[in-house]
Amino acid sequence: MLDHLLILTAVMLVSGILGGLVNYYQMLFTEEDPAGLARCLILGLCGALLVPIFLKFTQSDLLIEIQGDPSRLLLFTGYCLLAAIASRMFVFNAARRQLHDASIARARVEHLEQELRTMQLEMMPLLEYEIEGDPERGPALDFNQIRKLDDNALQVLSQLNGGECVFRSLSGMVKDSGMETNTIARALSSLLVLEMVGKIHSHLGIRWYITGKGRQVVHRRSTQTA
Repeated sequence: MLDHLLILTAVMLVSGILGGLVNYYQMLFTEEDPAGLARCLILGLCGALLVPIFLKFTQSDLLIEIQGDPSRLLLFTGYCLLAAIASRMFVFNAARRQLHDASIARARVEHLEQELRTMQLEMMPLLEYEIEGDPERGPALDFNQIRKLDDNALQVLSQLNGGECVFRSLSGMVKDSGMETNTIARALSSLLVLEMVGKIHSHLGIRWYITGKGRQVVHRRSTQTA
């Protein structure tokens, strides 16, 4: 009985080593891993040593039949070698599936983060408009820049500040003001450089809004003319 167990153990160990070497030389063509040999040998041995459990689950009498028919040992050896070779397939396929799922989840998280950043950028002008700021901590005004503003730029600022919508389209501003499209576009470009207006790229297209600095300019001009 002891000799029988030693023979079966030796078969499983040799089959596990052979299966691990087969997996290692197959892996060299597609992967570079310094610990690949040790990993393949361990997986092969584990796969071969699990064969008796597999036979037990399938209610096979192969281990007992080997005692009466030594030729059945060849079949057991084949099972062990097959399990050793297949061990890498199951383990690496599972690892690849996990990596693939992780990459998909990471891509979804990055997409959600990008959408949140875009939403935050779109909401900031609205929050600045609805929440009263601190005049002492407001953006500093450069009076030289204010003096350079022409009537068109000031009219655009007033329109953005007094409109019903926080975010305005170029076509809507042209329609309400009666000014030419090129005139308003040039005014918006100059105001954008001065950080008196901002723009967002929404799903409806480009929309313009007045910043806190722009509102201060409108407020200052209104107090001067009052």
